[in-house]
Amino acid sequence: MKYKKDKKHKKDKKDKKENNAIPWQVLMQAADENEANIVEALLKSEHIPVVKKYREIGEYLMIYMGMTNLGIDILVPADQVEKAQHVLALDDVDGEEDLD
Repeated sequence: MKYKKDKKHKKDKKDKKENNAIPWQVLMQAADENEANIVEALLKSEHIPVVKKYREIGEYLMIYMGMTNLGIDILVPADQVEKAQHVLALDDVDGEEDLD
């Protein structure tokens, strides 16, 4: 008995290939997990996809010690870098007050 190939299955594979082809660019380097989580939340609230990439053995240190001091790269799609920079710049302006 022959089975017909599902067209939806082919489309899903094609979509996955297209998503993998998106070039990602480093937006910034977070000092620790807390900073990375805050930046990730800000960007995701603006519907900007985010990937956290641990430097060197940083991911291993997160598992073993619960922290890393090697920094975490924050990556966003290359076509959304300017929007992400704008979101982070607005956050800096809103949060800072002149204490002088």
